[in-house]
Amino acid sequence: MPNFAALSLPVLAVLFAAGAGLVWYAGTRLAAYADEVSQRTGIGQAVIGVLLLGAVTSLPEISTTTVATLSGNPAMAINNMLGGIALQVVAIALADLFVGQKALTSMVPSTRTMLNALVSIVLLVLAAIGVMIGDWTLPGGIGFFPLLIGVVFVLCLRQTSREGAIGGWVPADEAEVAGDEIESMAMSSARLAGLATLMGTIILGGGTLVTLAAEGIAESTGASTGLIGLTLLAAATSLPELSTAIAAVRLRRAELAIGDILGGNMFDVVLILLIDVLDDGEPVLRQVEASSLTAALLAILLTTLILIGLVERRDQYAFRMGYDSIAVLLVYSAGIAAILTGFP
Repeated sequence: MPNFAALSLPVLAVLFAAGAGLVWYAGTRLAAYADEVSQRTGIGQAVIGVLLLGAVTSLPEISTTTVATLSGNPAMAINNMLGGIALQVVAIALADLFVGQKALTSMVPSTRTMLNALVSIVLLVLAAIGVMIGDWTLPGGIGFFPLLIGVVFVLCLRQTSREGAIGGWVPADEAEVAGDEIESMAMSSARLAGLATLMGTIILGGGTLVTLAAEGIAESTGASTGLIGLTLLAAATSLPELSTAIAAVRLRRAELAIGDILGGNMFDVVLILLIDVLDDGEPVLRQVEASSLTAALLAILLTTLILIGLVERRDQYAFRMGYDSIAVLLVYSAGIAAILTGFP
């Protein structure tokens, strides 16, 4: 692997921008392919958002956490993951700007997306508890809470994938969805799958490039790896979610956009288990700093704000954004400022 730290800052900035451009392009195309898959298979947008977009757009996080952990820096991997989750919720608020005179969360007709938000909150709470109490070591050296997170994720994903999981509660007022019909793509299912795979590969490559460039910037400037994990790396690995969310909103597929973000966040929390398995030291939740706990709590708060918007759906907006999206931006800004102020 090339030594990115040996490169000059202008070159690293160009590489970062190039990787970001690849991720943005591929994420935009992937949203269109995911919508086509949803139409052809009859699978709901929320499920496609979790299983396809959520998984694929989490590839940069998988790459980043693997590289950081194997290089002996699991704490940075945890910070990158938690900071990315918080920033990806901000991507929902930013995508709201492209809706126009309507709140994005008011356009989601299904309760399944709300369940995805609740699962994300549950998994983040488990991670926060593990950080607070220091976790326990199980036989094999794996922490109790990372394993618990993995088990709970599988059980919740199985439940939310069943139609019976959303058959009980029905909102009194159905969401008004601008159902612009999109002409079906003139291609075979095999070609569609191949193009979706190609876009996923480009996202992985571009995401890895921006990650390595960000790490090079950190080493060149002497910035704290924890700080870089919470800010620059988190921003870099959140680009796929932002690009796919904006593309989905432009297609008038609000549920697909939010399902992508929340689905990716569910996958990202489970990466704590991957980090714990790859690291040969003590349980990783014992190795993190107070900033990791703050980032986890910030992600919980931001997800809760989006959940409130999904449940309330009053379609109140200002400055082309729903009130819930504005609240997300304000809370995220305050939370990051608090973390940076207290960063060693």
